[in-house]
Amino acid sequence: MKTLLLSATSALAISLFSGHAMAQTVIKVATLAPPNTPWTAHLETWKANVAEASGGDIEIQIFPSAQLGNEFEVFRQVQRGRIDVGAFSGAAIASNIPELSLMSTPFLFQDAATIDCVYDEQLGDQFSALLEEKDMKFLQWQETGWVYIYAQDDLSDVADAEGYKIRVSPTPISRMLWDSVGAAGTEIPYAETPAALQTGLVRGGESAAISFVAFGLGKVAPHFMRTAQYHMAGAITISNRKWDSLSEEQQNILVDGLPPVQGMRDTLRGTSEFLLGKYIKAGGPVHELSEDQLAAWRAKVEPNWPAFVAELGEGAEAMWPALMEAKATCGE
Repeated sequence: MKTLLLSATSALAISLFSGHAMAQTVIKVATLAPPNTPWTAHLETWKANVAEASGGDIEIQIFPSAQLGNEFEVFRQVQRGRIDVGAFSGAAIASNIPELSLMSTPFLFQDAATIDCVYDEQLGDQFSALLEEKDMKFLQWQETGWVYIYAQDDLSDVADAEGYKIRVSPTPISRMLWDSVGAAGTEIPYAETPAALQTGLVRGGESAAISFVAFGLGKVAPHFMRTAQYHMAGAITISNRKWDSLSEEQQNILVDGLPPVQGMRDTLRGTSEFLLGKYIKAGGPVHELSEDQLAAWRAKVEPNWPAFVAELGEGAEAMWPALMEAKATCGE
């Protein structure tokens, strides 16, 4: 009798546990970022906040290092509801939403605070609405950061970029920059860049500071130019299919659990400077461009802004005046 009672109790416990496990909501998050970076740390904090607020009912599972595919593929999978959440870089967002490419117009901005202001106070609602037209719900902006030039030679003087073999990212932004200065550009996926540098297919490219150090690009293209030619801000989005399957309470827990984006921005920017400092101490040549050198780069690029905006389409052309007004309102 005692054995039967214990068996019944065990069966009930297993049943209750299985019921809880089945009731748990799992949300899979895909990101290009590798572990132990500011991007994945931000997601880990979100995961912990959501688990606590939901009493363990909502589990966020993070898949770093493009485990679920490159982010261009992930963007399509989130649209289709096959992946729940994507934490995208600016490149993936800009390639799918031309209007957002405007925020990365080469040499348009000089101050990160201006960019934050445009996203947070001026045009953020319009930009997020464009994302939501892609069958996904906007959750939060992210920070990809400033993009800089690196090469096997010092390209501080823009004249030296003419004819130079450069890796071009698959975006109108990158193509416009390198076409403007007459470089010999070749479009190559970011992950293939180190090999292309080693074989001599290209001799330089552009990258955020963290990625430059983390991917070891300085080993094959050591010169890092502080051009800050453009800035990219990514986004976290959730598929409409997943969002609509959640209760209102669960939706609120997800949104409220996101750590403040400004903290993530500040962390990323601080980490970038820290890593560059270490690179300099190790002997890495980091070039601070003079005002004249930066002005020469801008002078090559700025005349091509109108053609760049026109290439992005009617939506971008319609938004360009609003962006310029927002930029002025925010201090530049």
